Amino acid sequence: MKESHIFLFILFCISTSSFSQEFRLVGSVLDQDKNPIVFANVLLLKTTDSTIVNGTSTDDKGAFIFNSIGMGEYLLKASYIENVSKYKAVNISSDFDAGALIIKESQQLDEVVVTYEKPRLERKVDRLVFNVEKTALADGNIWELLQQTPTVNVVNGVITIKGNRNIGILINGRKINIPESDIINLLSGSSASNVEAIEVITNPPLKYSAEGGMLIDIKMKKNLVAGYNGAIFNNFIQGVFAKNTTGTDHFFKGKKTSFSVNYSFSNDKRISRYTDITNFSENATPASMWTSNQDLTTRRKRHNLSAFFDYDIDDKNALSLSTINVFNPKLNQFSFSETLINNMGGSLFSSFNTINDSDQKQTNTSFYADWVHKLKKQGAEISFGSHFTYYDSKKGQDLDTDFFDDNGNQTGENDFITQSNQKINLYNIETDYITPLGKSTRLKAGLRYAGINSESTISQEGFDRNQPGINPTEAGVFTYDESIYAAYTSFDGKWDLWSLKTGLRAEYTETKGELDTGNGPNEISYLEFFPSIAVQYIPSKKHQYQLSYFRRIERPRYNRINPFQQFISNNSVAEGNPDLLPGTRNWVSAEYTLNRDYSIALFYLKWNNPYRQQTFQDNTNNLLRFISMNIESNSGYGIDLTINKDISKAWGFYLFLSAYNNEERFRDLDTGRILSNELWSGFIRLNNGFTFLKDRSLVTDLNFAYYAPRVRGNARTDSYNYLDFRLRKTFWNKNASASFGVQDIFNQGNRFTSRNYLNQNNSTLHRQENRLVTIGFRYKFGNTRIRGNKKSKRVEERRRI
Repeated sequence: MKESHIFLFILFCISTSSFSQEFRLVGSVLDQDKNPIVFANVLLLKTTDSTIVNGTSTDDKGAFIFNSIGMGEYLLKASYIENVSKYKAVNISSDFDAGALIIKESQQLDEVVVTYEKPRLERKVDRLVFNVEKTALADGNIWELLQQTPTVNVVNGVITIKGNRNIGILINGRKINIPESDIINLLSGSSASNVEAIEVITNPPLKYSAEGGMLIDIKMKKNLVAGYNGAIFNNFIQGVFAKNTTGTDHFFKGKKTSFSVNYSFSNDKRISRYTDITNFSENATPASMWTSNQDLTTRRKRHNLSAFFDYDIDDKNALSLSTINVFNPKLNQFSFSETLINNMGGSLFSSFNTINDSDQKQTNTSFYADWVHKLKKQGAEISFGSHFTYYDSKKGQDLDTDFFDDNGNQTGENDFITQSNQKINLYNIETDYITPLGKSTRLKAGLRYAGINSESTISQEGFDRNQPGINPTEAGVFTYDESIYAAYTSFDGKWDLWSLKTGLRAEYTETKGELDTGNGPNEISYLEFFPSIAVQYIPSKKHQYQLSYFRRIERPRYNRINPFQQFISNNSVAEGNPDLLPGTRNWVSAEYTLNRDYSIALFYLKWNNPYRQQTFQDNTNNLLRFISMNIESNSGYGIDLTINKDISKAWGFYLFLSAYNNEERFRDLDTGRILSNELWSGFIRLNNGFTFLKDRSLVTDLNFAYYAPRVRGNARTDSYNYLDFRLRKTFWNKNASASFGVQDIFNQGNRFTSRNYLNQNNSTLHRQENRLVTIGFRYKFGNTRIRGNKKSKRVEERRRI
């Protein structure tokens, strides 16, 4: 333990890292008589496409300041009421005084419309940026938005990127530390109208934990200029049942403070249908066929609340506070399943029906605090951050089973109840240090400690233990503690034609899991290193080359470690595994882009010891067991093709085609043999965005996806596809918008999965509410108008930029 601490301290002391140099840009805004204009809005824009880089407002002396501006060429523009200055070009290579921007009151803008739009896709050295403001998806929720994000795929509620499943979710750079199932709850209750861009980070910065593979950073909108605005929204979805989300957003920015709060309430009901067919065998010979049809109805009431507060204490210090919360006061899942037991000739032996009724309450609340202090050396800073997450889940379950003979006469019953609780506390503290090494590079290093405390309890009673295979834990308490000590060093640089990000992260982990009815604690400790490098070469505007490599770790999810059995029906049971081990993943890719529109990439993945939830049939006790376990390896290689093209001013086209070979090696539960599940697979994503009307107030998106057959662990899933359509219209001076859409128009999104090898012969057909009609509405209110100097008293307040 002490040696690990010494090692981390040494690594921190010698760590090196670099980024592009940052500078300060100052200036003033004056009227035509050289008088200062108070509360004028000042925008800093890129020269290439006029997209906004930052925004601010002038103080009581008409002065403005932009801090932490990267080296490059920019445009400055000031506005006040409906009068604007001329654009002023600035070339930033050091601290710069732009002088005065002059606003003339006599300017007439009634016949002039200045528009600028970010490109829908932007490629950076370590990420892909998807700008979503101008899409028809803006009136939906963020979960729907993710499903349409380039390179991102959602399969059965699991996010994947280029075959990687363990994806981290960030909001404005802050990691969301909640279980995978709650990610859907959080994002499906959050309006996409608040999102400025989705950043798909394919080579994550070493500042972040080595946990997982790639990251998705959801960039929320912020007020760039002083003022207040808010919005109310409603999103209605009709499938088999209705689902509705209502919410409100509020944004405020002052001279030193900015604050936003977002709240939504969701009330929905949905149904999923499953058909499981299992051919159980005796002495390696098929003996009976069990066909189970299950209807699972979920009713949920959910509150989402998030708030972000930023305060510039002075020129050297800034404080950020934020909180992200998901509350589920009522979550009911009711399932009815009917299982028919036939001989292999098709004659009915017997049957049983199971009712599984569960009620659950969940609380998930997270708090973040960050402080940044700028050092005397230009561009150097030190920062401190902390985070705490509290998760509490209480679930009561009533499972009743009735047995019948071949004539339909009841022969017995098995009724029992289960009460399970889980509490998780996650917390971390970290510090980061940045110092420039030159005009285009800087050094970065950091230390981090993360702690996890989890306690799970279960009580189960009422079992008829004469039923075959019934042997769950009657009562138990399982505690799991984890400590992670980390240090990193990285070097980033940007030159005329090259960009580079590289570094090394080390993590020392200690875990302790203990079941009160077990034989003692299970303790593990290990030290792992995680190198990373990303190189981008742009010899001209026409050609772009990228090379990327990283190594990451995947630690088991806390709900997968719990050792308890929980029955889904009388012959299907889910089991945790306290002996799960972490898996490590290596990823390398090479990419070429032509004219920013066409891209081709080759990639290779090697994943050792990943964990999966595997389905095994127990032929002795006629059970289906859903077990969390490590498999031997997952490896794959393939090619990605991307076309992102504006066919015209009104039509944007995006195509993503991936073809890859994937091999998953797993150990058979009965024989211990290592088997291989290999398949050439792939998928196609085709998105079309259309803009109509002279004021570009009507936009539509038409999205198609096809997924070829694929493998995962011991299972294979057949192909499926879907076609989505969405339309959005803005009106009332773009203060309101309404949208209409249909998801999976032809209802082709059902999944069929099979497991056929050795003595395993079973399949699952999952039919969920795929075809959904969505209706959204959003109305913005408030303004960014603030009374300034005395001249503003002579005119009526008007909407500002």
